[in-house]
Amino acid sequence: MGDLSTEPLDELQTFPPQRFLMLEDVGSGTHASIMQAWDRQLNRRVACKISFDVSAVDTVDPELLDEAGLTEPVRAQLKAAKAPILKYTALREARLLALVVHPNVIPLIDVGLFQDGVVALVMPYLEGGTLENRRFTERWQDVLAIAVQIGRGLAAIHDAGILHRDLKPNNIVFDGKRWPFIIDLGLSCLLSDTASMADRVGTRDYMPPEVIARGFQDVRDDLYAYCMIVYEMFYGHSPFASVAARGAGRVTKSTRADRLPRALVKILERGLAPNAEQRWPDMAALLDALENVQQPAQRRWRWAAAAAGLGMAASLVFGFLAVSRPAHADACDDISGELEQIWDDEIQAELRGAFGSRQAGDGLERWAGRWVNVRAAECNAAKRSGASPKATPCSASVRDRFQATVQAFRTPHLREGLSYATVIAALPAPDHCIDHPEDAEWGYGGLLELRNIDVEVQALVGMGDLEVARARQQDYMDLSLELRSEYGIARATFWRGEIRRLAGELDGAVEDFERAYRQAWALGLGVFGAEVQMKLAAVAGARGDIGGVEAHANGAEAVFAEYRPDRMAELLQVHGLALVAGPERVRVRGVGLLLRAVELREAELQEHGGTRELLSAAHESYARGLLAVNRADEALEYLDLALRVHQEEFGHGSWRTRGILLQKFRALVELRQFDNAEFAERTILKLDRDTQQWRRYTTDAHWLGKNYADAGEHRRATKVLRAGRARAIERGLLDEVARLDHALEELGSK
Repeated sequence: MGDLSTEPLDELQTFPPQRFLMLEDVGSGTHASIMQAWDRQLNRRVACKISFDVSAVDTVDPELLDEAGLTEPVRAQLKAAKAPILKYTALREARLLALVVHPNVIPLIDVGLFQDGVVALVMPYLEGGTLENRRFTERWQDVLAIAVQIGRGLAAIHDAGILHRDLKPNNIVFDGKRWPFIIDLGLSCLLSDTASMADRVGTRDYMPPEVIARGFQDVRDDLYAYCMIVYEMFYGHSPFASVAARGAGRVTKSTRADRLPRALVKILERGLAPNAEQRWPDMAALLDALENVQQPAQRRWRWAAAAAGLGMAASLVFGFLAVSRPAHADACDDISGELEQIWDDEIQAELRGAFGSRQAGDGLERWAGRWVNVRAAECNAAKRSGASPKATPCSASVRDRFQATVQAFRTPHLREGLSYATVIAALPAPDHCIDHPEDAEWGYGGLLELRNIDVEVQALVGMGDLEVARARQQDYMDLSLELRSEYGIARATFWRGEIRRLAGELDGAVEDFERAYRQAWALGLGVFGAEVQMKLAAVAGARGDIGGVEAHANGAEAVFAEYRPDRMAELLQVHGLALVAGPERVRVRGVGLLLRAVELREAELQEHGGTRELLSAAHESYARGLLAVNRADEALEYLDLALRVHQEEFGHGSWRTRGILLQKFRALVELRQFDNAEFAERTILKLDRDTQQWRRYTTDAHWLGKNYADAGEHRRATKVLRAGRARAIERGLLDEVARLDHALEELGSK
């Protein structure tokens, strides 16, 4: 790429005089002003970044300089000071922005000239204000989630070969839904641009020491500014008490009401090291570290949220009850009270009757006594030091493991065949928490892991990540066999069948589903059996066996109607999709069932509220049905609605976004709107690339190419197939290379 700042402006479009209605000035800097405007062409609010006319800075009369008595060295300094102003133009920023496409980086909508020749960048208007004006009073986990989003945006800028060089709170802006965007690449430069890298531009308060001393070096300069910002998000002030402290890397020891994990503090301290060699090498490494801190706090709710999007929350799978604990005037007066809804004499007697022995109850009683002793010691130590007396992450995690174990022992179908001695012996030692209070992972495993892994596999299957899902399903089966959990074995078998169904291995899927069905009824679990029948209906639909579809769907309906009416919409979607995949004579009825599912979801939302994600999924399923009966124009409307609702709930770039876009691409091709289809194609492949799902990338490229070819668009088909082949070669996916080569050969013969 040439010099970004010196290319001519005469190729830029000139905006029509009536295109923008200027509403208000929302901010000004040294080189530009930001105006909120109404774009009449796009029919939306936008932000116009209008560059000032900097040509005047180079036209000072030499005679005036003589009269001012300026010496040659001073004049040279003045010229050097003017150079960056002339270099860092709006057009230059536009060309850099065009290199970055990421949901956490402000996108460029348009660029052009106003009537007076001034360059203007048109971008989305973000009404949520800057990070500088926000105070983060949320839980540290929620603040960290926002920080990670910002970090991903910065990583995308670096991946495009760009150094931001002016990352600061004022250059991070939120939309109305608290989604953060990095803005202002006005002082950015390509990492390969050695001349620009030598310029010392930006905001000194967020520069690392080596930049102040010697100029910019690499991405670790931005990383330093990012860690300063994240620290300020958590604590509300700079990490350094003085210039000297900053030079020495002495980060202020601060506190919050909800104490940060020590691991998180250490991550930020490393990012703020005065020596660049001691920092994280790049944003990818830093984000990995931050996300590892996120995982213990978020793993369970993230999988549960994904499962809820599929209509099957973890609480419905295992029936574990959340425990609410009463508040006490003094939290340390009665530590045993923290276990009172988990473990007491009545529960101990109940288990004695269930197992026909005192051993299970006595073993749990001994463990509970050890936990109470450790918890009392840590609580009193916290009181003496003035810290929070609540349970540390370690003791809370082992308490959760104990709760999951007791609940499983009390639930007939969960304890069936269970080796209680093995389970109790594997309970983590509470004493570990004395020296490792922040170890939130210590309690993970056993029946707690068994409970969570079901939800995890479900989420992976829903996201289409079948390779990882297979591995976790095998872990599920191994753990269930180790614990001799018959219910776990049945669920693991069910998920293996679902993975096989989605992979097109229909014979194996039927074998697993039928085995899981027998196990469900042996355990007396009618609802689980109905869930299996619902999947067998889907397999029958894939085989064109309409009789099988009806038999299995009707069997599931009989159970759901009586015991789980909340799952009727889910069943209607499965039943309807199975029919629209069949012969033409039953497709219209399938579309009718899918419309009923939409109506049922709308009624549920109206009556009970809650997430709209289930409604979005119903919209998508109905659109698939409409495509099957050649009503692509209507399907497109419902796909747009499904995408909008989903993104309002979960943001941009999620795993469901890809599925909706694939169907939207199909509809656009059927309607022969190929330019719009190509935009959807690029978005799909970008999602695969951003998540580094390379096999999915090549699979999608093959599917997209086939759809283009079937529509007679051979040029577009060739282009996307070649893109997939290049990626397959790059990633060493030789089977995909062969498949794409075959597709290209077939295309060439047409």
